[in-house]
Amino acid sequence: MAQHGSNNTSQVVIASILSSVVAFGGGYMVGGTQTQTNGNAPAEAAGAIGGAAAPTFGGDSARGAANLGDDSSKIPVGTSAVYGDPDALVTVIEFSDFQCPYCNKGANTLKQLVKKYPKDVKIVFKHHPLSFHKEAPFASRAALAAGEQGKFWEMHDLLFQNYSAFKANAQDMKGYTAGFAGKLGLDVEKYKADFDKPEYQATIDNDMKLAASIGVRGTPHFFINGSRMSGAQPLNAFEDVFKERLTEAKAMIKSGTPKSKVYAAAVEKNFKAAEAKKPKAAPQTKVAMVPVGPNDMVKGNTTDPLVTIVEFSEFQCPYCVKGMNVVDEIMKNHSKDVRFVFKHLPLNFHPQAEPAARAALAAGKQGKFWEMHDQLFNRQKELKTNQELFTQIAKQLGLNMGKFETDMNDPALAAQIKADMALASKVGARGTPNFFVNGVQIVGARPYPSFKAEIDKQVALAKKIKKEKGLKGDALYAELVAVNTKNAPKAAPAPAQPAAKVDMKEFSLGKSYFKGNKNAPVKIYEFSDFQCPYCSKADATIQQVVKKYGDKVQLVFKAFPLNFHKEAEAAHRAAIAAGKQGKFWEMHDLFFANQRSLKGADMDSLTAGYAQQIGLNVEKFKKDYNDPSTAAQVKSEMAEGSKIGVRGTPNFFINGTRIVGAQGVPAFEAAIDEALKAAKK
Repeated sequence: MAQHGSNNTSQVVIASILSSVVAFGGGYMVGGTQTQTNGNAPAEAAGAIGGAAAPTFGGDSARGAANLGDDSSKIPVGTSAVYGDPDALVTVIEFSDFQCPYCNKGANTLKQLVKKYPKDVKIVFKHHPLSFHKEAPFASRAALAAGEQGKFWEMHDLLFQNYSAFKANAQDMKGYTAGFAGKLGLDVEKYKADFDKPEYQATIDNDMKLAASIGVRGTPHFFINGSRMSGAQPLNAFEDVFKERLTEAKAMIKSGTPKSKVYAAAVEKNFKAAEAKKPKAAPQTKVAMVPVGPNDMVKGNTTDPLVTIVEFSEFQCPYCVKGMNVVDEIMKNHSKDVRFVFKHLPLNFHPQAEPAARAALAAGKQGKFWEMHDQLFNRQKELKTNQELFTQIAKQLGLNMGKFETDMNDPALAAQIKADMALASKVGARGTPNFFVNGVQIVGARPYPSFKAEIDKQVALAKKIKKEKGLKGDALYAELVAVNTKNAPKAAPAPAQPAAKVDMKEFSLGKSYFKGNKNAPVKIYEFSDFQCPYCSKADATIQQVVKKYGDKVQLVFKAFPLNFHKEAEAAHRAAIAAGKQGKFWEMHDLFFANQRSLKGADMDSLTAGYAQQIGLNVEKFKKDYNDPSTAAQVKSEMAEGSKIGVRGTPNFFINGTRIVGAQGVPAFEAAIDEALKAAKK
């Protein structure tokens, strides 16, 4: 396999394919900031804070240990549940919702924090059930009732572990959670009696009033000795703030502040009121024609609808569950007027979403798409852990299992999903759920009233056009989309974006390292940064794709270290130096495999160690690593990227077609397939 080549790169120009970044999808490093879409993505199932051996304090596990005379008046601990050492100098006040997946993730992170610093930090739980989580207040009651018998945190654990089942048990949350009480060895009858105590609602209301007064607008929300943090952030983010607050608290004690008064003093110093929420600019209405195909799954009025609603969705997205509930309400109230169409948009960071889509389509081959659809959403949490889930649901639905398994592996279904994804990109559906109501885009799981207002407007318009022009079915739908397009307010000019297609003449192989056939019909240029986590993920994907296509593709690696990744430039020099001894890709793989070790590392020592590990002549490696020509090559590749509009990493160009971010395999395969078609013409 060649290691690097000359400037005689074959040039192939293909038809343009737009493969843009999927919002909520692949991450993307830009300039001096990190755009991380994980905040919009579902949290992983998390272990909770308590456990059978978890310490609890203050008389029982639902009561705090604070001396109220020394409590903070701004963010009081009060009588809330406390976990951790009561004498810890750092107090984390957590506003949480037992039905919120991000709170689940936040609970797991706090668990790690307490485990790592058991003598220095304690957690205080405040209830903040969100209005659209209908079962969350009952879950809070369950935790409080368990706390009456000393098991608040143990119930807290079970509630988070099973939050996805709340909706299915909405009619009897008391009975459902009584099962947990039994597992915890509680007096179940006492638990049931306590569950309805009016003072629990007062506790929840008081926590929510406190939240409102200090600017808590969502969950999870934290205050670390008064310092505000919002969202399910990673452990290192909590640690950074925690260490500052711990150092501060120790300094307070050293200067004479009584230990019992440290928390109140710290809150007084660190608490800052939330900034006033800026009013959002009125969103521009976007309209797109989303065709309904013969293989699409449709329900409602399928013969003469006045309104066609197309949803791009996927089965592993928690917001899509909420979207499903809104759709149920729409169909309940508007089924005589509405045709609802489901299209698939599995996001690349949800690995079970695409096979779940195939399972639903396979069930549809036996007339049970919607039944499989509902069960996949109802059992969404099991997608990551239950390898037999699709089979179990198929059997439950009474499907012919041989046919189901054959259909699920039918390439035609995978192709249908890819076609839906390509269509989503074309019409601007860059995340899930995404709806088009007679072409009018509604992004996200908006509440039913938002949809009702648009549906009512579209029904009136459809009746008018139908009467005037005598149209019906798809002809009426097309006319409605055309009218909505014409009437949509014009959007403000968008900022200039890098070209989706770059002429292959702009690329030069130069001294860059490559894999694959030098004369391949498809050339993939990858601009990457060894310290960028999205680059690591994307590189693993592209390596998988390159292996699949064999001699049909060539992958060229270009260095594009971002300025806020201080160790990245040295890593790229090390890879080039390794390449001079035929080991570029071995060094490349080591950097991505050990990416977290780069931050703050002595790169001279680290890279020399890696050189020895992969069998290089270390002295030659050091000489090449420090050679000015090596640094010049890195700068040259960066300049090449900047010239064609690379603003962050990773950036890929497939015969010139740009793909930005850590996209999934289907996005790369679609672009390569199109490039191969064009190359044959």
